[in-house]
Amino acid sequence: MRERITAVRASVSDIVNGTYKKDNGPYVISPHGVELRRVVLVGSVVEHFARKDLASITIDDGTETIKAWAFDDEAESLEKTATDALTLVVGKVREREGEVYIIPEIIRQIEDPNYLSLHLLERYSGMITESGATPPVISEFQETLSATAPADTPESTDTEESEEPEVFGKVNRQILQFIENHADKGGVPISDILEFFEERGHARSDIQLKVINLHDLGKIMEVSRGVYRHANT
Repeated sequence: MRERITAVRASVSDIVNGTYKKDNGPYVISPHGVELRRVVLVGSVVEHFARKDLASITIDDGTETIKAWAFDDEAESLEKTATDALTLVVGKVREREGEVYIIPEIIRQIEDPNYLSLHLLERYSGMITESGATPPVISEFQETLSATAPADTPESTDTEESEEPEVFGKVNRQILQFIENHADKGGVPISDILEFFEERGHARSDIQLKVINLHDLGKIMEVSRGVYRHANT
């Protein structure tokens, strides 16, 4: 089974100011030299377009703007997004007629504006790490932002009745337990996590999003691209 490409946190400028390539599949090389095939973006929806079986939104994160296009049955997900809403988009990088855009897989509205700052900080740290440079110490600022990040964002599909924050919801606890039980010194590949929960009736996109959120909140660590372990081990 082909391993799913792990989404990389990016700013819009990382994509539109990068170099688009098609060898070995479509991707962008960011100005920092990081390969971007599948990305996580957070920004405001500033424009909508829709017609039969085709829809797009324009996302502005303060660095640049980019369109996300959806076709056929997927177009409805873009039509439902609210203008000016802070939105998280996970999707693949594509290009047509000189325009680089995103094919979205996951779209979630975010209520807390602090999440954008946290996203850009995570992106900053990740880009430096991926490019091989040594990042400055930012853990104190990251800890402050993590404390203000919304525990219920991105939105959960859990139906359990609980007053606990989403990070301590049933499925999130199960993900943490799975990682703790199955991680060796090298960690657990995201493909193993997704396969385990997909076999138990969970959507891969929902589990991917929960893993991203647990990483953002410092509950798990990404020891290498797409490989995770519990933050306390």
